[in-house]
Formats: sequence, C-alpha cells, structure tokens
Amino acid sequence: MVDAALAGFDQGERVTVPSLPDAADWQRLNQAREDLRPNLSRNHSAPRYKIAASAAA
Repeated sequence: MVDAALAGFDQGERVTVPSLPDAADWQRLNQAREDLRPNLSRNHSAPRYKIAASAAA
C-alpha cells in the first residue's frame, strides 16, 4: 500500500486508492460530487418535496 501511495503521489494524484484499477472511476465520482455542490446548501427544501415556502421556513 505504501508503494502504491508513493507511486500515486509521484504521478500527481491528490487521492490514491491502491485497490481501484481505473482512475476514471474516481474522477467520475469526484465530478458527480462537484455537480451536486450548488444544490447542497440551500435554505429551502427541493420542489420535489412539495412543501410550501412558508411551511419550510
């Protein structure tokens, strides 16, 4: 594991998961998290919950 971590570091990886065979899997996960970011800190619930704005406050 240490050898894999050092190899990942040498390759410029910010995060190394030694057992993950395809780095693109990690990149897709990270992109999905970034895509969610703008919607995670809102002060109201999503419309799909059908809660009136006054009831949510």
